[in-house]
This record gives sequence, structure tokens and C-alpha cells, in this order.
Amino acid sequence: MEIALPIVNLGTILPQLIVVTFAVAALLIDAFYRNVLSVFIVSFLGLLLALCAVYSQYGVAVPYEESMVAINGYTVFFNAIFILVAAATMFISLGYVDLTGVDGGKYYPLILLATLGMMLLVSSRDLLLMFLAIELLSVSSYVLVASQQERWVSNEAAIKYMLTGAFASAFLLFGIALVYGATGAIDFVTIGRKLSGGQALLHVQVGIAMMLVGLGFKVAMVPFHMWAPDVYEGAPTPISGFLSAGSKVAVFALLLRLFTDPFSVPHVDWVSALWWISVLSMTVGNVSALLQTNVKRMLAYSSIAHVGYMLVAVVVLGERAMEAALLYMAVYATTGLAAFGCVAYLSKGSEERVNMQDYTALAYSYPIQSAVLSVCLLSLAGIPLTAGFIGKFYLFGAAVNSGFIGLAIIGVLNSAVSLYYYLGLLLRMYAMPEGAAEVVMSHPMAGRLVLAVLGITILVLGVYPSPLLGVIKEVVAAIASPV
Repeated sequence: MEIALPIVNLGTILPQLIVVTFAVAALLIDAFYRNVLSVFIVSFLGLLLALCAVYSQYGVAVPYEESMVAINGYTVFFNAIFILVAAATMFISLGYVDLTGVDGGKYYPLILLATLGMMLLVSSRDLLLMFLAIELLSVSSYVLVASQQERWVSNEAAIKYMLTGAFASAFLLFGIALVYGATGAIDFVTIGRKLSGGQALLHVQVGIAMMLVGLGFKVAMVPFHMWAPDVYEGAPTPISGFLSAGSKVAVFALLLRLFTDPFSVPHVDWVSALWWISVLSMTVGNVSALLQTNVKRMLAYSSIAHVGYMLVAVVVLGERAMEAALLYMAVYATTGLAAFGCVAYLSKGSEERVNMQDYTALAYSYPIQSAVLSVCLLSLAGIPLTAGFIGKFYLFGAAVNSGFIGLAIIGVLNSAVSLYYYLGLLLRMYAMPEGAAEVVMSHPMAGRLVLAVLGITILVLGVYPSPLLGVIKEVVAAIASPV
């Protein structure tokens, strides 16, 4: 009996192969040599080579029917973002790992494995591979959240994250099973082709509902958001930024792709539900953030509000909405990572500054970090001349252009509400000090340089977004005519 094995296109998964190879190599170095600096160098080298491999795939297209892992402009765009986010997180973590006692030998390889999950997730053209990628990302994230084993709040956050993640995975897997049972397929192309003929729509709708619940937990959209503030507060601060900028964007990119490709026909029936989820996410997130006295919890609720903004693109869809979504996700990944990175660097030795009062007059002791954090806060609020304003302008503009004027107005009003807590923290940092400025903690120059680059990028994109917009338009144009 002859067994037909699937053809494996190694060129398609070259960036992913590089990441997993260097992750294993870093773990072996830690096991045999216990040298954290060597682990960091090997991990960063893996990301650098993977980025080169991703760049080599730009302009290349692998037909969806020929591979479980596809290559197109969409996958290349997000894979580059994930690798850059991971690299920036590693540099920001350099001083933080030493100060807080995190085991760097496991920490950096886990970042690579989580990045691998993100890359596979956005590149998957198959429901089974999609699920495995989410689980790889989730399990790596659980361990990263628990990196500070001596802090009970870190262990508590990891347990909560793991329990809610398992609950979400069960919903997601059940939804996948229903879709498979209704269509007899797990690859996106076949599912889309069968749904275009109206096959088994009732079962598919139930499956989509359960998948939406599972992905809703993963991305922390209302009403599946309650785990996020506790996890962001308990996790090491660079990992909070990594989850916000990487994990959230990866799952949302998948959600956007699902409703664009295999579930494009059922999307019409989900517009109203997604409209309300978007409104509730941005409103609950912003109102809850107003009540916080903990900076990390405030940023966590803020990230829930930004999920509501990003859901506007899923409600609207279309070419212009896709362009706005890609722009907003790139901007949010940059801004969210920089904001949490600044919080990590505004520390008092091994003790983090998490209370609002700890930030009073802090700009006089930490001028660079405070300046970058101020730029991030202005961008998150959508103030002009920052990247956040450009992102919201295009996002709400796409909603208005498609007739969702009410959704755009609610988004603008929520952005106005967010000004209160964003500017409140900014003004607190620049309040006049009551006494002499405290002694500045020494942090690695590489991490401070990364934060400065992120801050400058936010300002440059706010003034001159044309290069990024040009790349995004090429990406969306390629998606509009899939191979």
C-alpha cells in the first residue's frame, strides 16, 4: 500500500524554522553553560536572521491551496512586526531581568517560541494549524507571565491567565469542530468555497459564535476581558507590553483574516453583534481606565478600549477598512510596547512604580523615559502629530465612508474620554517637584536607545506616514486579488 505524504515547502516556513532552531539552541546553551548573555545574543541573532528571511519573502506569493502556511503581503507585514516587537522586548528586558531576578536563560527562548506562535498564527491557512499556533503562543505566554516566581502576584496572574486561556481554547476547538462538521473541510479555501454556496450555514453560525468567544478571550474584548488587568499587572512589565503589542495584534490579525476569507459570507449576519462588541469594548475599557490608580491596570483597560477601536475595521471590512486596520495595528504595537517599556524603566531598583502617585515629578529624574512615555500617552489618546492620531483618523474615516457614522462618533467620544486619564498621568509626571530630584537608576543603554527609537517612530509616523501607508496599500491590494 502506497502512502502519499504531503509536500513540505521549506522555503515557505523558513522564517519560522529559523526562530524555532535558535530558540532550541538558546535553551541548550542555558542548560549546559548557564550564560544569560550568550542566550540573549543567540536569541537576538535568530530574530535578526528570521527578519532577513521574512524580507526575502516580500513580493513572493505561495498559493493557499498548496500549503498550510501561506506567504503573501499580509503574512510578511505581520511577521515583520512580530519579530521587531520581540527584538525590542528583549532589549527592554535586559536591565529588567537583572533587577527583578527573572531567569533570563528561559525568558529569552520563550519570547522566541511565543513569536513563533504569532508567526504561524497569521500565516496559517488551516483551522488545525491555527489552533496549534494559538496554543503555542498561549503556553509560552503563561510561562512568561510567571517569570517572577518569587512574586505571588506573578504566579496568581499566570494561574488566572492559564485557566481563562484553557476555557477559551475549549470554545475555540468546539467551534472549529462544528465548522468542520458542517463543511467537511478545515482549510480556509475550501471552507470559503462551500460557504459561498450557502452550505450548512446554521451549523457554521454556531461554530463561528464559539470561535468568536474563544478568540474574544484571547484578545480581551468585552465581555471576555476580565483576565487582562490582573494578568498585565502581575506579569513582568516588558511581557505586559509584549502581550499587548504582539499577542493581541496577532490574534486580531487572525480574526480580521477569518472574516475576510473563509467567513466572508456569514460576516453579514455578524455585523450587528460585532458593532455592539466594538462599542462595549471601547466604552468599558475607557470608563474602567478612568477609575484606576495603578498604571499597569490603567494601560490594560486602555488596551481593551483599543481592541474596540480595532473591531471597527472588522465591522466595516472592505479595502479601506483593511488599510486602516493594518495601519492601526502597526501603530498600536509600537505605542503599546513603548509605553510598557517606559514603565519598566521607571523603576526603583527591583521595585516597580505602579501607583499613580509614584509618577509625580518623575520627569525631572528620568527625562528621556518620561518624554517617550508622554509621546506614547499622546499617541494612545489620538492627539495630532502622533501616529495614534493618523491611525484613528483612517480607522474612523473608513467607518464613515462605509456608512457607520454612529460607530465613528462613539469612537471619537471614547477617545475624548481617554484624554482624562492619559493627560492626567502626563501632567503628573511634569508636576513641580517638592524637593530635590531623586537619583536616577542606571539602565542598559541598549534598552534606553530602543525606547528612544520607538518614541521617535511614533512622532515621525504622525507627521510623515506616507512610506508605511504605501507598504500597507500594496499589502491590501495583493490580498484583494489572492493567488
